[in-house]
Amino acid sequence: DGRGVAKGFSQSLFLTRTGPTLNVNLTFTCFYMPLNFVQFACKYLRKDITTNFNEREKKAFEKIIRNLSIETMHTGRRIFYRLHEFGRSANEIMFPIDEGNEGTSDATGSKQISVVDYLKKKYNRKLMYPHLPCINGIKGNQSKPNWLPMEVVTLVEWQRAIKPLDKSQRGNVSKNTIIEPEERYTEVMKIIRNNQYERDPYLKELNIHVHDKEMLEINARVLSPPEIKYRRRGQGEVIEHVNYGTWRIRNWFYTTSKIHSWGMIYFGDTPDEYTNNVLEDFQDRLPKLLKRNGFIIHTDPSLIIKSSRENDIHCTLLDASKEKWQLAIVILNSYTTDTLYSIVKSHANQKIGLMTQCVNYQALKHNINKLEMYVENISQKINGKLGGINGVINIKSALNHSSKDDLFMFFGADVTHSTSSSDRPSIAAVVGSRDLTNSLYAARICEQYPKKGRCSIEIIKELDTMVIDLLRVFADSCGDRLPNKIVFYRDGVDEGHYQKVLNHEVNKIKSACRIVYGNRQLPQITFIVVKKRHNTRFFLYDGQHTMNVQAGTVIDQGITHPSQFDFYLCSQAARMGTSRPALYHVLHDDIGFTSDAIQQLTYWLCHTDMRCTKSVSIPAPVHYAHLAAYAARTLKFGEDDDKESLDEDTEEPESYSLDDIKTKLMTLDEKLVDDMWFL
Repeated sequence: DGRGVAKGFSQSLFLTRTGPTLNVNLTFTCFYMPLNFVQFACKYLRKDITTNFNEREKKAFEKIIRNLSIETMHTGRRIFYRLHEFGRSANEIMFPIDEGNEGTSDATGSKQISVVDYLKKKYNRKLMYPHLPCINGIKGNQSKPNWLPMEVVTLVEWQRAIKPLDKSQRGNVSKNTIIEPEERYTEVMKIIRNNQYERDPYLKELNIHVHDKEMLEINARVLSPPEIKYRRRGQGEVIEHVNYGTWRIRNWFYTTSKIHSWGMIYFGDTPDEYTNNVLEDFQDRLPKLLKRNGFIIHTDPSLIIKSSRENDIHCTLLDASKEKWQLAIVILNSYTTDTLYSIVKSHANQKIGLMTQCVNYQALKHNINKLEMYVENISQKINGKLGGINGVINIKSALNHSSKDDLFMFFGADVTHSTSSSDRPSIAAVVGSRDLTNSLYAARICEQYPKKGRCSIEIIKELDTMVIDLLRVFADSCGDRLPNKIVFYRDGVDEGHYQKVLNHEVNKIKSACRIVYGNRQLPQITFIVVKKRHNTRFFLYDGQHTMNVQAGTVIDQGITHPSQFDFYLCSQAARMGTSRPALYHVLHDDIGFTSDAIQQLTYWLCHTDMRCTKSVSIPAPVHYAHLAAYAARTLKFGEDDDKESLDEDTEEPESYSLDDIKTKLMTLDEKLVDDMWFL
């Protein structure tokens, strides 16, 4: 799509328990390809813009690529510009020219000439696409426009592409950047040898020596996985054991809801005979497959087929809600499936209050002959959304000194778009467990942005309000009982902001507890930062092969912080590529966990994710917070009347206070606000 992936390496120096260590890892970054602009635009937009490039596409594309560096060569030398905007076409833009010296002039007697004719006359360059809009290229601090035809413009090489990738693009990047452990180890060692640190004059001056013969050997432990309880077909409980980070569902879910009223809705292109057959097959087989997992279904689902117009979507979902549907299986089939998905979720979650499970028709068609496996995957989400529990782990069994009277509540929090503005706000999501098994969670979402300009927001300003809400949900679900121990996992924090987050957010949590608990004894709080984006990797060597470490591998010595409490935990079993451990940093611990206890607890929480039957890379509560923040992109946070449009050239302010940050809490329909709609 006009972007490419380049392979390089990162290196950084860390102070650890063993002294200064050099961290080197492979890295992959997306760059814009140095293509002719017409070719780039066609690739990026996935269409031939020379035949059709409408105003709406032009405005959207302009916003994406504004401020890219571009260059021209038609004058015989390289001239660099910064892309500012699109204008009219090359055969429409006219400017004055003095025929005496062929230079532009403002003289009264000057003649008007089009960009097309000027290039032909001045540089003997005949344009192939004179109907395409010109690019206004800005040079330095000049405000004077320079209208350049697209076909004479080329993108400057090695410009990092920071715009998000779509689902198919992410898939392509992942496919090309998966590096197996043996290859990664070999590549990193090759980089280290090529860098020749011992010959570096700066390192010599500082008397720094790098031991580059081999990577560090460190001791690690492998934690034991939990036992997961399901419901035996009939009555009683049955244990499923975890092997290599995964397990099978061979019995019923632990608890399920009774489904009295539900249905399927197809939104999309008019179905042909084959599509109708797929839909009818799915309608017939889905209830039977759900019953295998313990669902109690009293009625077969109806099937409704509608167009993808937004009004049809709203009216159909509203009718389903009026008929007291507990669940709508929504099948989407359109070129604009992502847009359809956003419309469905916005109407269902906020305006109507109808629980939905969306299904991509193309995926359904692909899996129709192996529907058992496909339904097993979506059935776990469906059960969680309807308030059921798939499998239960006795979390307190991970702790050697836990009292039977201890009541735990787990929180997860994540913040997206740390650099935010009114046009692109930061989304903060906080989830909290709401049942005695710590399987069900509720979420609260808030957007935050500066009143003016853009700035980096590391903290969650409304954390106290969100925690108050979630504590009350917990009490309502648990017989007016409140937790005496709170474990809070926080994602999305850079190391340089640990102290700021600790000072603000732990105090906010304590303030929320004082309001909710009143005269009751306040809970003990443990606050842990989870970091996924880092460059530390571990390898297991058996004397012949370099392999991934096992699921449950924990490293808490050697390369950890010299004075603070942190540890690496690789909780997942890598199926492809090199496994990436999560780094956990315990910033606050009233509970007084031992290192073994907090590591075992964290590992077991990685097995409680409702969406799958495998141990995931981070604990379920913080993963749910990430899912809720991501799902919030389809929802609205109230009116936008007070938001000011942001100029792309607005600079980030040097400093800001919390008073400069505006917030809006997201409102969902009360019928599902405390359910797991984000799965």
